[in-house]
Amino acid sequence: MRIEIESVAGGGRGLAKAAGKVWFVAGALPGEVVEAEVERERAGIVEARAIRVIAPAGTRDPDPCPIADACGGCDLAHVRRAAAAEMLRSVASGALRHAPPELGGAVRAARVELSPMAWRLRARLHWDASRAVLGFRRARSHDVIAITPCRVVSPLLLETLPRVVAALAGCSAPDGELEWLEDLESITAVAGWHGASVPPPPSGRLGGFHAIAPDGRVRAGGWGPTGVTMSLPLPLWVPVGAFFQGNRHLAPRLFQRVAEIVRGESPERVVDLYGGVGLLGAAALHAGARTLTVVEASRAAASAAAQNLPEARVVAGSAEAFLAHPGPGTGTLAIVDPPRTGLSRRAAESLVRWRPSAVVLLSCDAARFGRDGGRLLAAGYELVSTELWDMFAGSHHVEVLAHFRRADR
Repeated sequence: MRIEIESVAGGGRGLAKAAGKVWFVAGALPGEVVEAEVERERAGIVEARAIRVIAPAGTRDPDPCPIADACGGCDLAHVRRAAAAEMLRSVASGALRHAPPELGGAVRAARVELSPMAWRLRARLHWDASRAVLGFRRARSHDVIAITPCRVVSPLLLETLPRVVAALAGCSAPDGELEWLEDLESITAVAGWHGASVPPPPSGRLGGFHAIAPDGRVRAGGWGPTGVTMSLPLPLWVPVGAFFQGNRHLAPRLFQRVAEIVRGESPERVVDLYGGVGLLGAAALHAGARTLTVVEASRAAASAAAQNLPEARVVAGSAEAFLAHPGPGTGTLAIVDPPRTGLSRRAAESLVRWRPSAVVLLSCDAARFGRDGGRLLAAGYELVSTELWDMFAGSHHVEVLAHFRRADR
């Protein structure tokens, strides 16, 4: 069906109204006329995909990534990088249509920290043993797509990939997943294998190869280093399998920005919830935080945080369990970097009961930011600043960094 796209929806799809229905069209941009193929339809809502662009918008990239149509990763690969900032504002604003107006207005006016390409320093690659293909999954499918060429991974990964594929195929490795991790400079890399058996190590520039247990810890029997060191003002050791911000270009800038906020607040103490290996906690220490507590549920990441930040208290446990105990709210700055699902109701309610003087909230999903930020506003916090971070360049996923301050502190 021929569709004229009116705007962009929260998920990055083009939004249109036609034939009495609301259409969400992947691969289409505002102002375009496209030929769309229906993928799914329910209750007057049609999810579709643009199969031909009849009248392209000026924001369309005439030379997108050649595998973008097949790969499920970069759903905005067809957008010119020069137009990416405004597109991300529109996507985030669309996701906040039910949020407090204050948050929506702040996002529409927010500064966007854009990322160059070749940004991935972490990647989870899927191994299809029957086809001997290692890559990302096709959109809404379990099919594995080869990622050569790919604009978001590093040249180091693309160079090493053929040797890894040959090693996996050579030992008849069953279906599994390969965790790739490299340092900020793309000099050193290690890999972890999630699967039934460990294939022999590939040759080349890969520095280490290990099996990863379901809880994220490295199993015995591998070879080489189990992680890499991220060269930040406070160097951080990151084991393969542990979470770390995946964007090599923006992770150092995020470190510096959080340090600026902490320095401006000058809190008596900082509590870093969902702290991972200590990236944002390290930024707080770099900014002169007097005391730091890092809370992380993953034991592998918590162990790395304790190694990285010997001055800090590291709690290996959930944010919910930690916040269940009364804490000194006044004088405390809470750094909150929850998973994509955002804060659980229990964590959110406990956090506002703690009444920290300030909160730095890093939301992986704009809609969850609307929910979690709305709870802070309702609890008497004021929004100081809001920024959008293009941590997943080429996709509609944008992170929201927001600074809240308690009005009555």
